[in-house]
Amino acid sequence: MSDLDPVSYATIRSSDQLGHALSQWRLKASKTQSYVAGRSGTKQNSISRIEGGNMGRTVGLLFRVLALLDLEIVIRPRRKSSVKDIENLFP
Repeated sequence: MSDLDPVSYATIRSSDQLGHALSQWRLKASKTQSYVAGRSGTKQNSISRIEGGNMGRTVGLLFRVLALLDLEIVIRPRRKSSVKDIENLFP
């Protein structure tokens, strides 16, 4: 996936955008909401709510604080850590 692919790189500024991005990632990975729910220890309707942007007041507050500080969240594939990366955590 290239950096231009909206599924490989997403700038998140609201819970709605976060939910949409998570849904797109899940679909790209060919996973169902039930699969994600089972693997994360929750119910399918919880995943549906998250993907719909309904994540509770704390997440809403988080995005308001980020906006006030002129910050945003960026979602991208997790990098695989190397031994050197881990060693660098402990100087």
